[in-house]
Amino acid sequence: MGARTRSAPVRTAATILFVFAASAASAQWNVAMHDGRRYVPVGDVANFYKLNPPAIDGRSFTITGQARTIRGNAGAREIWINNVKYILCFDVVAKDGHILISAMDVTKIIEPVMRPGKIKNASAVRTVILDAGHGGHDSGARGPMGAEKDAALDVVLRAKKLLEQNDYNVRLTRATDVFIPLEKRPGFANRYQNAVFVSIHFNKSNRGGGTGIETYALAPRGVPSMDEENLSYSDFKQYPGHARDSENIALATAMHSSMLRHLRLFDRGIKRARFVVIRDAQIPGVLLEGGFMNHPNDARQIASGEFRDAFARAILEGVTRYKSAVAGQMQYFKPTTVVAATDNTAAPLLRSEPSAPVGSKTDIVQSVKQATGALASPAPGN
Repeated sequence: MGARTRSAPVRTAATILFVFAASAASAQWNVAMHDGRRYVPVGDVANFYKLNPPAIDGRSFTITGQARTIRGNAGAREIWINNVKYILCFDVVAKDGHILISAMDVTKIIEPVMRPGKIKNASAVRTVILDAGHGGHDSGARGPMGAEKDAALDVVLRAKKLLEQNDYNVRLTRATDVFIPLEKRPGFANRYQNAVFVSIHFNKSNRGGGTGIETYALAPRGVPSMDEENLSYSDFKQYPGHARDSENIALATAMHSSMLRHLRLFDRGIKRARFVVIRDAQIPGVLLEGGFMNHPNDARQIASGEFRDAFARAILEGVTRYKSAVAGQMQYFKPTTVVAATDNTAAPLLRSEPSAPVGSKTDIVQSVKQATGALASPAPGN
């Protein structure tokens, strides 16, 4: 983020602290080494973003100020920013009387969430690539009221209409019930500039108890994928999507908080993974999971046209919020995690680390048939 470093060793027990300074006017970051990774005190996070000092209650912390809240617990990977749940890259740590958060999480999650307007080289959004998961012989998740491939396509077709009504160019990886190989989906998206990629899916749990919505952005290099505890070889590979790490999490933030507003399902959080469709995308991309096909409540809602309308509206709102956020133009909603960039300082560097629509009253299958006919769109390659 453009910071210059200067070392100022301070010894406290077994911890070696270094001070990172961006400029004479910048805040200082006290960076502690833990398990071979850099961590910073949550007090430094509060100070840097001009919030109140953290309220510490045992292993829990809460930071408030300027209508913003950050809270979490030592020993856990979850953090809530303005009541939206994020799964961190690494656990929050309690050490030597301090609660610490990894510098990777400050740089790769908190910074682009708190100051999206400072993301370098973020382009204006003119085109939205919508990717309906699965298709053809690949039905995806199945539930008592339908198949994932049909629900995903229906949401995409509804979202296409709304986005076009709001002056976005929209391209679909598939507009009918056809199978598109995974690697061809980001390949199609990569033809477009000033664009974002949004892949629509629904979930399934083995025991039927899973519920709620979740959003995936590409896991940064050197970060475990999803809920893995240990790093693997693939976690250190550089993929095309890593060039968009900051934009990816900002887009995930805008999309997920919009989904929470419109779908009102349990918040499973913003997570990181290496799915092919977001891993190989050269434009900002996310994968959305809009509920569980085999959960009684989720399935009933997914089967309703009203819910799929709401999902489409959430996509429109999320794209618009992201577009405004990276342009430094704030739009406030509840819940919201989009906040203004107010100064020129920088987060800690990681130089030595890897850096009434159609078909609204019909069932899913009939709705897709209606919408496909009314919203004809070229398949990839046309």
